[in-house]
Amino acid sequence: MMLQSVSVLLQYKEYVAVFEANEEARREMVPSLLRSFDSRFWIPVSNILLRLCKGVGFGQYDNEAIKVLAAIKAIKRDGADRHRETGHVAVVANEDDGGEDDHAASPDAALAEAIANSVDSSSPLFQALIVETFKGDPKLLEKFLDRVFNTLNWTITEFGVALKEMLDMRQRAAAARNLQRKCTVMLELSVTLERVLEFLTLELPVAFLDSSASMRMKRLVEILLFVLGHACGAGSDAKLFEQALSMKLPVFVADKISRAPVLAPIAGIILNLEVAAAAWVEGRGDEFGVNEVSDTVADELAAGAGENNISQLEYICAFDWEEHFGAFTGREEAIAELRDVVRRVRDTREDIERRRKAEDEVDVPEDFVDPIMQSVMTDPVTLPGSGVVVDRETIRRHLLTGDGTDPFSRTPLDESMLRDATDLRKKIDEWRSGLHKNLDTTALEDID
Repeated sequence: MMLQSVSVLLQYKEYVAVFEANEEARREMVPSLLRSFDSRFWIPVSNILLRLCKGVGFGQYDNEAIKVLAAIKAIKRDGADRHRETGHVAVVANEDDGGEDDHAASPDAALAEAIANSVDSSSPLFQALIVETFKGDPKLLEKFLDRVFNTLNWTITEFGVALKEMLDMRQRAAAARNLQRKCTVMLELSVTLERVLEFLTLELPVAFLDSSASMRMKRLVEILLFVLGHACGAGSDAKLFEQALSMKLPVFVADKISRAPVLAPIAGIILNLEVAAAAWVEGRGDEFGVNEVSDTVADELAAGAGENNISQLEYICAFDWEEHFGAFTGREEAIAELRDVVRRVRDTREDIERRRKAEDEVDVPEDFVDPIMQSVMTDPVTLPGSGVVVDRETIRRHLLTGDGTDPFSRTPLDESMLRDATDLRKKIDEWRSGLHKNLDTTALEDID
């Protein structure tokens, strides 16, 4: 009940200001919210996060939102030492005991002005606190993202199931109306979770780009492709959505259900991560808190996307965003960047397919093959309990299920216990290098 009440109050800018001015709320609300994102409270928590983070997503950009983000970045740079001492971001009241010029030039003044001009119920202060909380508690970030990925997978699946049931039962008016409502609820919840992920890729890209975050990046791309498959393209789920939209159902019309809210966060997530990765390449990674980049989102999309997925990404580029969101700031530049990303995804995908085909056509040494996934390993590790060698990604996925045991010996296991199979990895890399070198030579001969 309390979470529902907070969610309702945060719809109004006046109440957001009250929360921001309360020291206890500044200190405790964000950590408590993030820890409460579980199977019982995830709906009100995600709604609260959405309200606090409004205005910074794809299709929502405007000059005020950009000004807000600039102010937050100034706070992080200029007030870092003070924040570490206090443990939270301070709100500056309008006091008369200081010089007006000094106050206007301070980072707190920039934040106060940004809050005053922020979009609807959004809160630059609480946005900053969300980021700082996750930076200070990596385990909380890991648990939170795991729950978001799993929950978004569930909501978009339930949306597809409800769509099919609704279309199958459209002759039964009462049942169809209930299913229509379920469709809208599931879609709205899915969009809310997408926007939460989009905010994190904007303000905390290191959570996905760092070498230690490769599994998060893989899971993020998997869920993006899964959502895309339900929203557009030639798949059966997308066709159901298209059929439902074409029927102009009363509930859909009233709730303004369309593809745009589903696709916009996907575009934003891709752009946020690509911009941060590009800044790192240019030596400006510190502007985004990125010290290293393992794989870019374009690389991961290329590795995981099929031809239909790439067509779906191209659909996003060609989508009429202005019709749905108006002429938001930076639209043309954002779409141009998105097109460039999709082009690189397609080119990289073609190269990956050629290399995979070459691997499939030769005999692979048995010890190079992951015993669970039956694929050539890229980062082999030895499990201490059983002595079995598997790919790191495979065992990470196993551990994410909550089963903290070796799947072969059932002895206790966590990621810190894995032992790098360095010699085997070197052999696999040399084998791949020779195979790909032969492939490149053959390709050049074909060109000649």
